[in-house]
Amino acid sequence: MPWYWVEEGRVKEITQDKWFIGFRNIARSTDERTAIISLVPESAVGNSMPLIFLEKSSISKYVFASILTSLIFDYCTRQKLGGVNMTFGYVQQLPVLSPLQLKFSERQILCKALELSYTSWDIKAFADDVWREAGESEKVEVKSERFGELSALQAAIVQQWEENRAATGGHAWAPPEWHEDYGRSPDEVEGCPLPPFKWDEERRAVLKAELDALYARLYGLTTEELRYILDPQDVYGPDFPGETFRVLKEKEIRQFGEYRTKRLVLEAWDKLQEQSAQ
Repeated sequence: MPWYWVEEGRVKEITQDKWFIGFRNIARSTDERTAIISLVPESAVGNSMPLIFLEKSSISKYVFASILTSLIFDYCTRQKLGGVNMTFGYVQQLPVLSPLQLKFSERQILCKALELSYTSWDIKAFADDVWREAGESEKVEVKSERFGELSALQAAIVQQWEENRAATGGHAWAPPEWHEDYGRSPDEVEGCPLPPFKWDEERRAVLKAELDALYARLYGLTTEELRYILDPQDVYGPDFPGETFRVLKEKEIRQFGEYRTKRLVLEAWDKLQEQSAQ
């Protein structure tokens, strides 16, 4: 049970959105990540979690949020911050890829990122918005025995969900009782007809790495620059005094016996390089 409550009407006075993009305003170098960004279900938040409102489509807003969770963006954030308070003054100075730069990668980003975010029923409103927009954004239709006619982007989302189900067993359509208690029962017809993606740590690690490699390419990095961001000692040797993601590196070495993120990102990077060379 939450300790603090806010009248729902006060939230509605500010926005009618059913989900938000928020970031933690405390950015410590001792944490695994400095820029901690998340989707937030419709709720009230305090001043320690500023919200970002964008006059964009739900898909564009979500792809934007996905960029903010990347290792590349986090590295840039670490270079900019001079303390532990991540204010809008800093956020407005940070480099974010433009819609033009994302034009040919948006579908790939959306599907992978959707699996990473839509893992709970309480963020279903976000999935509904994305699904509806996906149906409007592309005129090419794909026929599905289960869902009828789908746009190409909706079909790609379904394929991503099916891949998750094949790997994890997936979830059944079984909304929790509290949805009805609060008058927010998910609409399987008008909204996204898919239940949340099932959480799987190993699969998520691979998806995150694939997105980080893709973002590194879109930011225009070279292989050596990406290796440096992941671990400067990998480029300049073990005596190099600089560090980037030391906390993440040490945690993964303790947990997995290796710096798993570095390996997975570089493997995904090599695959992208091979594909572009074909």
